[in-house]
Parts: sequence; C-alpha cells; structure tokens
Amino acid sequence: MESPSRFKNLVRHIKHWFIVKTSPRKNRVYTQFYRFPHQYRVLVEQVVPQMTDTKGAPLRILVFGCCSGAEPISLSAVLRRNFPQLEYRIEAFDIVPSVIERAQNPCYSRDEVYQGPFVSETFVSETFDLADDAYRVKPEILQTISFHVGDMLDANFIDELGQADLVFAQNVLFHLPAQNARRAFANLQCLLKPGAALFVNGMDTDMRVQLTKKFQLQPEAYLIEEIHNDARQDRGDSWAGAYWGRKPFSRRSREWIREHCTIYRKASV
Repeated sequence: MESPSRFKNLVRHIKHWFIVKTSPRKNRVYTQFYRFPHQYRVLVEQVVPQMTDTKGAPLRILVFGCCSGAEPISLSAVLRRNFPQLEYRIEAFDIVPSVIERAQNPCYSRDEVYQGPFVSETFVSETFDLADDAYRVKPEILQTISFHVGDMLDANFIDELGQADLVFAQNVLFHLPAQNARRAFANLQCLLKPGAALFVNGMDTDMRVQLTKKFQLQPEAYLIEEIHNDARQDRGDSWAGAYWGRKPFSRRSREWIREHCTIYRKASV
C-alpha cells in the first residue's frame, strides 16, 4: 500500500502536469537581482573559462526578457568581479518599451534591489552607488550593457542580430503559448556560435527535452540540482498550482538531466 505522503505527491504531479497543459500563458513583467547564484558558479567555473581559453575577441552576450534590467546588470557584475580583465558586451532585449526605458536609466529602490533571496551586501556594494535612498548602477557596469526593444519571435530581427557566445532567455519561455515557445527556442538556438551556451531557466520540461535533443544541444550538468533548487526558492511554493511552478528535484526519469538542466552548449566545430 502506498503511503499517504507518496499518494499526495503523485496527485501534486498530476495536477501540475494538467495545469502546464491547459493553463493560458501570460507575460509577466517581473524580475529579481542575482536570481540564480549556482548558475553564476557554472558560468564562472565552467562556461567562461572554456571560451576565453580559445578566443581573444570580446564575448558577445544576448539577454532576452530583460525586463527592467536586473538580469543583465547582475550578469555584468558577476563577470567584472570574477574576470576583471575580460572584455564583453551585453545586449539586452524586451518586448515592453516602458521597461526598456527604465533599464536605460536604472535607478532602483531598496525593496527592488533586495527582493531576491540571494542578494548579498557584497553584491550590492559592488553593483550600486547609493544616493538619497536610491540605488544607481555603477557606471563601469552599466557601460557594458545596451538595452533595446526586441522580440525573439521575430525571425527577421533574429537574423539581423547574428551569433553570440552566451544567450539568456530565462523565466520567459514558459509564459508563451506552446507554439510560440517552440518558435522562440528555434530562433534562440540560431544565435549560438559553435561552443556557445544557452541559459533557459523557466521552460516547460517536456519541451526542453524535445527541443534540446532536436537541435543537438548538450546539457551542462554541473551543479544541476543546486541550480534547480535556486529556482524553487522563487517558484517552489505551491508549485503544483501554477504552470511556472518548479517541482521538486528528482532523478527518477530517464531524461532527468535534460528535464532539470538550464544550461546547454552547442557543439564546437
């Protein structure tokens, strides 16, 4: 006989599966600073060193669904802290013009800066200048980022962008209807240079398995469980009742690595 807790867990998974398949998707203008610390560890310890060992040109980084700037700003702060000599350029895009206007002159309240559970005093002091209770991004970080209105569903726009070393589309694909999410993913993978990395936290797991296989992207499994649990800090409460909920980590599926992985690499030539 199954235990009550095991039965309850099964019911939660079935409920979540049903909600993922049937709930209407809706764009959310929501973001946090320093959202996925273990992703940053993988970036610093695995991804960037493998790229900078073999090339001298500046890294080109594309961020989609950038909202009011928290992710590209956090990313730039991490890169400056860990690779002070690294040359890189971040191009950040969102479909909402008002949030791009905000990101182009970023000044935040204390509540906005400290909203994320992983924000530390060290991160804040290295990223912002405080004046009159307002947190303004340090010029040396901001000068590495440009913000633009851009739609990853627009194939012509994607073609004009060209390819990049790092591509981020996090907590955005699961807000799109399935057909649009598939189209967006196909466009995103076109942006990857050989050896490039795609960061896609926030995507329906069955779609992630299917599409990463289709486009022959290899999962970066380092710290996969830790990254998963970072996302659960934000999306784990009542996870079964929302399509964007992050279910508990499990190795029971044959495809557990691709289901849980959020970083994928394109093969080098």
